[in-house]
Amino acid sequence: MKSFKVFGFLVLFSAIGLLSCDKDDPKVPEQKGDLNIRFKLKYGDQPLEMFKEYSYPVTNEKLMFTRLSFFISDITLRSSEGDIKLKDIDYLNLTQAHTDPVASNGLEYKLSGILAKNYTSLDFGIGVPKSSNALQPKDYPAGHILSSSAEYWTSWKSYIFFRPEGFIKLDGQDKPESSFALHLGADEAYRSFSINKSISITENGVTNLDIEIDMKKFFDGKTLYDIHDTQQIHSLFQVPLMITLADNLQVAVK
Repeated sequence: MKSFKVFGFLVLFSAIGLLSCDKDDPKVPEQKGDLNIRFKLKYGDQPLEMFKEYSYPVTNEKLMFTRLSFFISDITLRSSEGDIKLKDIDYLNLTQAHTDPVASNGLEYKLSGILAKNYTSLDFGIGVPKSSNALQPKDYPAGHILSSSAEYWTSWKSYIFFRPEGFIKLDGQDKPESSFALHLGADEAYRSFSINKSISITENGVTNLDIEIDMKKFFDGKTLYDIHDTQQIHSLFQVPLMITLADNLQVAVK
């Protein structure tokens, strides 16, 4: 009988010891790494440089870009184990990063502290999602990405989603005196993208992911945009033109 009591005491003591060890052992920290997205502008099969001449699709007029910027939203990594949203909204200006001699390097956009594992795609939107676009810069605190009135159309009640600007020589002009500003905005111009590539985030490592935007396809990806007719998009009645360009943008990003 005495031996049974001793045995029971030892079992109880061992159980308490195990519980104590579990309680005192710290959790193993999650392994995390960084994702470096390199946004690279192209014009057809060559890197795009600001202030360098290119030929407009089909009509072949000479043009140059002086600016390109856009809102990027809902940046999400997807995997079979679940999705991880990395960023709700941000604003990227690719102009300086595509001015010679660094044009081929693109704009590097780093996102840190991502759970280290394999992902199947990166999803994002170009533009401001409808719920956020319904608000105005004054509705956001100072310093917020959407607090800038410079990127907002008051008359449209919309942010400027995608902002390419430059000059084009129309009708054989000797100088690029015709400026273009093909600004996309309004809910109808918002587009979602999915980069279906295997993306492996490693512990304490930096994973590079290249995303190309072919601005030649922006003019002629699905439908040739008539830049002779409209070089400036600033009015509500131009929504159909914006939709044409937004659909072109859909196939220009890869």
